[in-house]
Amino acid sequence: MTTSISNAVSNSHHAASSDIYGTAYDSTVEIYEALYAFAQSEENGIVKMPSGQEIDVNTLSGMTTYSTYLQFLQAHKEMIDNIFQFVKNLENKLDNLLSS
Repeated sequence: MTTSISNAVSNSHHAASSDIYGTAYDSTVEIYEALYAFAQSEENGIVKMPSGQEIDVNTLSGMTTYSTYLQFLQAHKEMIDNIFQFVKNLENKLDNLLSS
């Protein structure tokens, strides 16, 4: 069973590239898009999620939902960044082995 938050994240991928570099870029873009959507809510407090669902961040439940969504995006970005670092280190080690 998927939640609306996981659906929102899976629908928001831009897939600029299928490699780890493109995925790392996409994870950064997702966070900035989420923050931009929050900044655009201004007076009415309505934020449109990537899934199309609209939430009111002026309510406790809306702010909790959006806050959880941002935390999820941050955790996702950290995981992608860690994999990115691992791949970079592996590529460097392989390059050093081949050039030795």
